[in-house]
Amino acid sequence: MKIAFVFDTVLLKKENDYYGQTLTYDFFKERYLDKIDELIVITRSKNMKKNDNTITGYKKTNGKNVTISPILNYHQIPDIILKKRKIKKQMSNLLLECDKVIIRMPSILGIVACDICQNHNIPYMIEMVACAWEGYNNHRNPLGKILAPFIFNSTKRRVKNCNFVLYVTEKFLQERYPSKGASYSCSDVILPHNDDKVLEKNLEKIKKFNKKNFTMCTLGNVNLKYKGHIYAFKAIKDLKKKNINITYYLAGGGNQKYLKKMASKLGIENQIFFLGSLTHEEVFNLLDTIDVYIQPSLTEGLPRALVEAMSRGCLCLGSDVGGIPELLDKNCLFKKKSSKSISSILMKLENVEKICIENYKKSKKFEKLKLDAKRNKIYNNFFNNL
Repeated sequence: MKIAFVFDTVLLKKENDYYGQTLTYDFFKERYLDKIDELIVITRSKNMKKNDNTITGYKKTNGKNVTISPILNYHQIPDIILKKRKIKKQMSNLLLECDKVIIRMPSILGIVACDICQNHNIPYMIEMVACAWEGYNNHRNPLGKILAPFIFNSTKRRVKNCNFVLYVTEKFLQERYPSKGASYSCSDVILPHNDDKVLEKNLEKIKKFNKKNFTMCTLGNVNLKYKGHIYAFKAIKDLKKKNINITYYLAGGGNQKYLKKMASKLGIENQIFFLGSLTHEEVFNLLDTIDVYIQPSLTEGLPRALVEAMSRGCLCLGSDVGGIPELLDKNCLFKKKSSKSISSILMKLENVEKICIENYKKSKKFEKLKLDAKRNKIYNNFFNNL
């Protein structure tokens, strides 16, 4: 069985190989390859120079039974309008060669793929992983804001008319993008089984929590505006005036230039540390040492990084967007884009041990074995029955 996987991201091409941060060969092998014969990945790509080292933090995407077919005429948002016919033609040729299609939404390429599948009766499913409105409305490119209403409504229509939709949230995305077809809920998170000693160790640490001097961290690409780092920065500045000292660690790939500039402008550059891309083991080691994990995002589906922090028994805070309220206690939620709301919560932290225990317990349902069993039933149903 030959399957197409469509998603609107950018892979780095070096010689004959492609590299991604989320779309990796390991991801495809873990998720699909034991159920199909061949996977064609349809997305965007960017050529790298031989001496370019930006590949650090990326993993290989192509491999055995996984082929990358980048859309050649789509490099930036305006291309979807200026080169629509060429993009649609190449996409059609690729999809018509496949038995079924997996379309990860929201994405502009995903909208095009949905229409082609509908017109040619190609069985397809949608993986709904985030909110189109919030994603494009908070895009670093100003054109994203202009396109946000169109992308939102277009996505909503395609999801509504799709016969098979997998949501990563339990409620949020289902309510905002309902489907008339079969719908399923299963998170994208992959957690190892944790021994309860992880929680015990963190509770010992949290007993020494000092409200006047503590560490905090966020996991995520530092070049993505919608991750909301800047609002945490402003809260740190506000609390500094009240003699509350916070050391903030940012782990994740991406260009650090803008955030470094903002940290310097706010006068907190000595409190901000950029760690770059980390391995999974390094991420868990970091989470085991910090006092507070914060997810200040402007948009999210169900953030994997937050669930990972919860699984280590961390004290976690998050903005009131996407699936975050499905994960955290209401007393640990703050308003998006509000540094004052972040400051207020950080100043009033109470019952921290109880919160850490609840976070740990809630994370248990995201353990790999449990989600694998659930996810396998969903994909087997799609591959074998539609």
